[in-house]
Amino acid sequence: MEVGVDIEEIERVKNAYKKWEDRFLNRIFSKNEIDYCFKKKDPFPSLTGRFCSKEAVIKVYGGGLSFKDIEVINEASGKPTVFVKGKKSSIKISISHSKLYAVAVACKDE
Repeated sequence: MEVGVDIEEIERVKNAYKKWEDRFLNRIFSKNEIDYCFKKKDPFPSLTGRFCSKEAVIKVYGGGLSFKDIEVINEASGKPTVFVKGKKSSIKISISHSKLYAVAVACKDE
């Protein structure tokens, strides 16, 4: 079993957005991810959770992927699902956030 975890300060992602705006978003996230997060009253906890998810997935793979190779989309039930290079992945992801931090754990059975 491979496991990856990442934790980030929400303020860090918020500050990157303030500095780089859409340039930052488009380097890290897909259009679907951006649209999903910006439907929220405060998009930054969700953006940070997805950022952590991508870092955790990269750790599971041992590198070799970019942020744009990974997309985290929520199913109708709310369950986050990982896509790698456009294909649904067997990686399971759990995302959580508090007022200050977001965290994600990625797990791959093999």
